[in-house]
Amino acid sequence: MKLPKFWIHLFTLSLLLLLIVLGGCKAKSSAPSTANPTTPPIATGTAVTLSGSLSYDLVPTANGKLNYAGTVQKPMRKVYLELLNATTGATLASTNSNESGYYTLATTTGISLKLRVYAEIKSPPIIIQDNTNSSAQYALVTSNFTLSGDTVRDVRAVSGWSGTNNAGSYAGTRVAAPFAMLDSLYTISKKITTARPAIALPLLRLNWSINNISVDGSNSSGQIGTSHYSSYDKQLYILGQADVDSDEYDKHIIVHEWGHFFEDNLSRSDSWGGSHSGGDAKDMSLAFGEGWGNALSAMAFDPDVYYTDTYGSRQQSGFQINMESGADTNSGWFSEASVHQILFDIYDSSNEAGDTLSLGIGPIIDVLTTYQKTTPASTSIFSFITGLKINTPSSSSALDTLVATKNISAINNAYGSSEVNDGGWDKNLPIYNLLSVGGASVPVSLYGAYVDNDFYGLFNSIFNNKYLKFTASSSKTRLIVTSTDSFQLDVYNKGSYIFTSTMNQRSSGGVFGPFPYDVTTVAGQEYRINIFTDRSVIFNKAALVNLSVSATAL
Repeated sequence: MKLPKFWIHLFTLSLLLLLIVLGGCKAKSSAPSTANPTTPPIATGTAVTLSGSLSYDLVPTANGKLNYAGTVQKPMRKVYLELLNATTGATLASTNSNESGYYTLATTTGISLKLRVYAEIKSPPIIIQDNTNSSAQYALVTSNFTLSGDTVRDVRAVSGWSGTNNAGSYAGTRVAAPFAMLDSLYTISKKITTARPAIALPLLRLNWSINNISVDGSNSSGQIGTSHYSSYDKQLYILGQADVDSDEYDKHIIVHEWGHFFEDNLSRSDSWGGSHSGGDAKDMSLAFGEGWGNALSAMAFDPDVYYTDTYGSRQQSGFQINMESGADTNSGWFSEASVHQILFDIYDSSNEAGDTLSLGIGPIIDVLTTYQKTTPASTSIFSFITGLKINTPSSSSALDTLVATKNISAINNAYGSSEVNDGGWDKNLPIYNLLSVGGASVPVSLYGAYVDNDFYGLFNSIFNNKYLKFTASSSKTRLIVTSTDSFQLDVYNKGSYIFTSTMNQRSSGGVFGPFPYDVTTVAGQEYRINIFTDRSVIFNKAALVNLSVSATAL
């Protein structure tokens, strides 16, 4: 998806990065107006036109590394900018650049002027801000100039890099970084809204700083842990520490995190989050959520399907994964690699063995914003394929063939009731246990810290998550759990969290339970129980956690 070069003239400008690192620049106390850009009447002097192209330095990736030698200029598409009276600071005119990064503004001669280009797009609304500077918005400000006639003035946001890939450094301000991330977000937003124009994307704020590091702590100090989407404040946080891990040019990561923003705001995700990597057998909701983010990044930049993460000294370390045909060493409904390859095969027009589908992104979005959003089951590859079969019944046979390539049985419902792949442990099946109100208790087992293996002992693995479902028959249902060791029980209604037991932690060999829980319910509605544990809370690390669950109407 290379964009054409568009330069007309290139003036040497003194570029300031407003609101962050350069002295003498003050943060605006409030966000720019979201009103439609307007050009006020000419006040004094001769009427003239100021126009030009806005661009930013894009540092591409090559073999899992940033390639500064290959830096190219890309247009700042649809960004918001203002023409200022350099003497008074008043805004004289404002506009948005077009798809080619071109802008035009009406003004007059004889006034000292400057341009302020915001890392912001008005539609869809996206703002790039600094979480380590009171959420100040990024903007680029030119040096002062005066016009004597119609003028073409181009503006370029530079990367700040000086030197080679192997012997360079960020010697200057990293002005291009906010605009690179903004453009990646615009790419995927446009992809979605072009396919489904009725979708209205909410305001998205992306937080980036050169101080954002891979340490857990305070977001305001840059200790963001990793690049991620926060469902707490519905914002993105992106790493920026040079020579350690900085993701502003890792465009697939930016879109992956946007995928979680989309799920949280327009669809639904039941993912627990937590650590995950290739080959893991994870809780099915986590596997779907991460697989969706991965696949979406490939859809956004198709045909560039290499998910790349760069890091290390001079950003010369990293990895890349082919989202269509990369390794999937432990395929199944619990594998994010299986999910992202299935989703991308549904989307793309390049078919291979077992893949005869080329549906594009529209039908995928349709499922996510309808069936996936309202299913009483946990979000997973089972609920997604079920919804897609409902929406496109002519694709059912092809979908069965496709999921079979990933060791997933033909999907007939959102609960995966026909699944035979147990992921290496027979107690992982059935995926859902049916709990009858007033009926017998249902036994389940969790791996816990058995053999003290991190992979099996993590709270977000399939081995430590079990699902049950029941249909309520009264306004209150009592759940009774007996267990041999620590566990937590959560209850959901169509994705809405309605009850938690918090972690019941065994701390001795004495009596432990049983544990009764009274849950407010609605007769006739279906509820989902997720019961899980984690190696960090297990008392007996040499044994399985064996439980039984019963339900009675009150």
